[in-house]
Amino acid sequence: MPLLDGESTGSFVTRLAARHGQSVSHLLATVGEGRSAADIEPWQSELYLNAAARQRLAALARRPLTQLTRALASLREEHLLPDGSGAPAYKWPWRPHSGFLVRGCALCAARRGVLDEVWLIRPDPWQICVQHGRFYDISRDGRLPFIDLSLGPHVLRAELRRLRLMRRLGPVGRLLVADAFAVLAHPAVHLPRLGGSRTAPLRLLPTAVTVAYRMARLERLRLDGRLVHDDYRHWREEARSDLGWQLGMALGEWSERHLPLQLPPLPFTRAARPSSRRYRQPGFPHQPDVPEMAPVDKLTCLSWEILARGPRPYG
Repeated sequence: MPLLDGESTGSFVTRLAARHGQSVSHLLATVGEGRSAADIEPWQSELYLNAAARQRLAALARRPLTQLTRALASLREEHLLPDGSGAPAYKWPWRPHSGFLVRGCALCAARRGVLDEVWLIRPDPWQICVQHGRFYDISRDGRLPFIDLSLGPHVLRAELRRLRLMRRLGPVGRLLVADAFAVLAHPAVHLPRLGGSRTAPLRLLPTAVTVAYRMARLERLRLDGRLVHDDYRHWREEARSDLGWQLGMALGEWSERHLPLQLPPLPFTRAARPSSRRYRQPGFPHQPDVPEMAPVDKLTCLSWEILARGPRPYG
């Protein structure tokens, strides 16, 4: 049974049941005791298990538990149901506890021999497949399951830069991208907000990534304890000059919340300075733990709203 990175547990179990010629409810009865919304579909909500049921699912799938949890995010420790009595149990609620169910790339799935529709569990209500140049979201419209990005190579370049930033900075990279989207939602910037249209992420992403890299230059030094207040003034002046006064104003408000940290002095040794990697650990005003399925509007430290009000195509 092929595993697809990022797939929702509900999507995987639906495929597993079909492979064995069973109904999903029959397969779940072998996984554990539980309840689910009537006639649940994998694009509607996420399936959650406790540790004992997770072990049974791994046995049914004939996969090592480590492989299963690496591929299926909702089976990781922070998303497990409480053990309760210790008996295997599952729950398939009306809505996911966290995250969004985003359509998976059909071409990526087909390369793994999966021809069924696949749904991913993601922190944000969209994803970009850089391999095939496609934008996917939580739209259920089968007539337009994705947006072709062949006419938008700048968006693909931006997504590759975003992924590179998060590999380098870890959780701090995710926070900076969230803050960058919030900066673009500042009233002075006059850009659309996320959720205002299906294509808003595509329009905003290149600028958001540029802003996130600009922030990273300051944040890495700040978290390593190598900034003084004069550095902020130079950084703000440069931002206004390069990006315009509107973005410069919003970035100024962001930088005022990211003031120098009062860190204990490092031992003055040659080995201590180069090995410092504190810039990968969030510091005030952000929380030290970055929830895996938290969307950008829940991660940012900025106070104004970054999502469009009223009905939105997703989120």
